[in-house]
Amino acid sequence: MNHLTTTAALASACIALSTSGCFKNESKSSVNADGSGKFSTVMELNLAPIMGMMGGAPGANPLGDNRKILVQMIRSMNPGVDAWTEAKVETTKAGATKITLAGLTKDFTATGDLKKALASAPDMAERAAKLPDFKMVNSTKDASGNWVISMAGVDEIMSIFTALKDEAAKEDSFTPGQMTVTEEEITDKITEFKPMYAQYKPMAAMFLKDMSITSELEVSGEIMESTVFKKIGPNKVSWTFSGEQLIDMVDGIVNDPALPKKVAKLTSALNEGPKSDKVIPALKEFITPLFADVYGGAASPKLVIKPGAASFDYAAEVAKAKAGQSAELKKLLNEASQPADAVTLPGIAEDEAPAEPKTAPVKPAPKKKAA
Repeated sequence: MNHLTTTAALASACIALSTSGCFKNESKSSVNADGSGKFSTVMELNLAPIMGMMGGAPGANPLGDNRKILVQMIRSMNPGVDAWTEAKVETTKAGATKITLAGLTKDFTATGDLKKALASAPDMAERAAKLPDFKMVNSTKDASGNWVISMAGVDEIMSIFTALKDEAAKEDSFTPGQMTVTEEEITDKITEFKPMYAQYKPMAAMFLKDMSITSELEVSGEIMESTVFKKIGPNKVSWTFSGEQLIDMVDGIVNDPALPKKVAKLTSALNEGPKSDKVIPALKEFITPLFADVYGGAASPKLVIKPGAASFDYAAEVAKAKAGQSAELKKLLNEASQPADAVTLPGIAEDEAPAEPKTAPVKPAPKKKAA
């Protein structure tokens, strides 16, 4: 997945996958060896078929107001973006919510900073502050001076779970022994579930047939080694995860003969509470195969690059982007620069609102005199 918009895409994907809707994410990015990059991504989410089956109102958007969705996505990415070139949302003829985002960033790993993204939401800021620093993508150099780009794998994800467990342990509000389940009980539940899964699998496959997450990455240099990503040029790679792969992954989980034992082991560890040393190892054992399915058996995506000349002039592109922003884009950026609960000052038109965040004033701003 495009590391520049990973957080936003993952959030949308989770919504889509949990409701068996149609989700598409197509992204492209170009990155210089100094870390500067430019990105573009198009996300499309369609819950209309599901809502129709459930008797939902025709034409109603279950995600809510399109503009609010777009503003919040810009707000969450703002800390890592130097200049936006495009940001728009629309509803397609098929009823899908389609979001297009593009821009430039001085540090291409910054827009995959999960902690900063969560902190942008007022209701998550306090919790985010307790999490460890976490980026979906990291950029380093190896002993030979090669440039190494790697995406988060099991170990990195486990650092988040470890932090959450430690916080829960501090609260000391868990009473051990609340969850009791045996391996035999889990086996029975899975046996009951399998016929139902077989019945609904064709329907799920129909909804997921168009689901895809596709990413292309161009780097300034020669790619010497590529893991997970498919090399499509001397300095370009791509990666795709499809609905068919998702179905195969669920099949693997449902038909895993070791699943009852894994679930029982995890439940037993959780039953001891967050202070137990068994929780993290059991959770890691449980989720590792899932990551292996997504990453094609690899621990995580990785590129090893021999650095070369910059793919583009970053400073020039940023200047061009800022000079070419439309009035509508500036308006969106202004909204996103304000806190989520900010109140626009009375007496100032929306298109004249200042860039700095504002809160409710003591008195209205004076009206401008005619020239």
